[in-house]
Amino acid sequence: METKHTGIVHPDQARVIVTRIEQDGKSDYQEALIDADVGEDSFGVPVFKVSQLWGTADDVALVGTNVNPAQVVDPWFPGPGGVRFRFFTFMPTTESVSSPEDKSPLLETVQGEGLSNFVEAFDPDRPGMHISDSVDFVLVLTGEIVLELENREVVAKQGDAIVMRGGWHNWRNETKSPCTVVSVMVGARRKGT
Repeated sequence: METKHTGIVHPDQARVIVTRIEQDGKSDYQEALIDADVGEDSFGVPVFKVSQLWGTADDVALVGTNVNPAQVVDPWFPGPGGVRFRFFTFMPTTESVSSPEDKSPLLETVQGEGLSNFVEAFDPDRPGMHISDSVDFVLVLTGEIVLELENREVVAKQGDAIVMRGGWHNWRNETKSPCTVVSVMVGARRKGT
């Protein structure tokens, strides 16, 4: 299931080059091949495609000689200081609605490996609306996506950048083509209200 538009592809397998500093203090790299996963709703209809490119443990990341931790991608939302780096493709609503009455696919019905704390982020009274304790940096690579917030919504198109700062939101792809984004989530602490 490869998603293609205007020359940009969300591959079924992404090559990730991770630099490192060896014990002798010299820089090097390692490669990882990351398989994409497809999230399906309760009817088996694809809702999204995701590649967990890289992630770090919570807290401030360490770098330096012989500090080469393994990738962390679970839980879905990182804790304070943790990072998640992903390719994410939103399937068109017409391809992924659970029923004709639905305005958007029910992301909260998706289950799978690496999705712990994902479903808990959704508001059961407002389908699709979810929240996370993170600052998210999102770049739209292809297509367009509706970013629904509590007061209003905005259409983000190819080349647009979004900085999410821990608010309630929903993503809706109301076009006939998939929308692929690259996303970096940085775990944060929520200030009490």
